Amino acid sequence: MDMLKNKIGLNSNVKPIKSVILKHPKDSFISKSNIDKFWKQLNFLEKPDFTKAIKEYEKLIEILEDNDIQIHFLPKDNITSLDSIYTHDPIFMTPEGAIIGNMGKKLRKQEPLAMKDYFIEHQFPILGEIKNKGTMEGGDVIWINKSTVAAGLTYRTNTEGLQQLENILAKINVKLIKVDLPHWEGPGNVLHLMSLISPLKSNLFLVYEKLIPVGFLNFLRSQNIKLLTIEESEYENLACNVLPLTEDKCIIVKGNNKTRAKIEQNNIETIEIEANEICFKGSGGPTCLTRPISRK
Repeated sequence: MDMLKNKIGLNSNVKPIKSVILKHPKDSFISKSNIDKFWKQLNFLEKPDFTKAIKEYEKLIEILEDNDIQIHFLPKDNITSLDSIYTHDPIFMTPEGAIIGNMGKKLRKQEPLAMKDYFIEHQFPILGEIKNKGTMEGGDVIWINKSTVAAGLTYRTNTEGLQQLENILAKINVKLIKVDLPHWEGPGNVLHLMSLISPLKSNLFLVYEKLIPVGFLNFLRSQNIKLLTIEESEYENLACNVLPLTEDKCIIVKGNNKTRAKIEQNNIETIEIEANEICFKGSGGPTCLTRPISRK
């Protein structure tokens, strides 16, 4: 198992994915009756169709496997909800292991515990944990470069959580940049930092400039990062939530043709997925569905 420990870790959002954690709809949505019971309570935009969700998800799995990515599946449990399909959020990954989060959405509080149990069971390394009144969701945290992380101050990640995150990252000599995000549509509708920014290459980030603070935009430019702006009309269709498999290939939700064209103009192959049930209805894109735990 010690050899296994050395095989996970990352300090990039764009280097080739080696392994990833998923949770299949069969184990997160569980059943049609479970969806019927909880989708409104969890603030899904619409009720997912269980059968179609499985079909969409199997296509995602096929794409990952075709790209030689090792998949770890979280098991079904009795403590998490439909939202647990979005495995990106319960943790943040570093070269020295996971930082276990603490969800700002109350109905997702058990997800980091389930993820922590999985890491312990498989003897994957854990660097730290956000505790007590601190909250942190993985969708608010991204790698800018190998020594710098940016994290959003949002309704899901609070000031105490950011302070704890900063302290943990300091142990591995990584600097934290704090990004104060706008109210937007309030605490009921999630606005993660990664709702507004998706790294595509080490020096090319896909962004929705309209909601990103000026200071953070200027910081990114100071790091010689080119900003590729998504098509305005495609923001609500999760155009900014793109998953890089490598710096030359990414997954994007179907229906974002103009943004997709912009990405391909930068010599990046795009793989389009049909994801109405697993992405749009739960307001989570390809990044949200996946938790890379190792990149080359």
